[in-house]
Amino acid sequence: MYNGLVMGTTVEDLERRIAMTKRQLAKVGELRPGILTEQYNVCGKAGCRCKASPPQRHGPYLQLGWTRKGKSTTRFVRREELATVRKQVENYARLQELVQQWVDLSLELCELKRAEARAK
Repeated sequence: MYNGLVMGTTVEDLERRIAMTKRQLAKVGELRPGILTEQYNVCGKAGCRCKASPPQRHGPYLQLGWTRKGKSTTRFVRREELATVRKQVENYARLQELVQQWVDLSLELCELKRAEARAK
């Protein structure tokens, strides 16, 4: 490596890899940010098992939580929706990976072009 660049990498190689990343981005599918968790709750009924000693809380309930534009949100997820929501969350994570890959490649391309311009 030289100045963050991999020796032997060409502008064409980087442009090809960026184009491939863009094609992968177009195929990501439905997106949903967040983290899936299992929640156990306590109800309001007097004498319920959730208030026993030791308590036996109700659940598990699946919950999706995320923060967007500075606002935190949670939603319960029904079991029958779980596969779809899980795939959407995975797609969102894949989107983030691909965007970071694009940025990394773009930075490398900019540095390579800069180094080539200085060499002239």
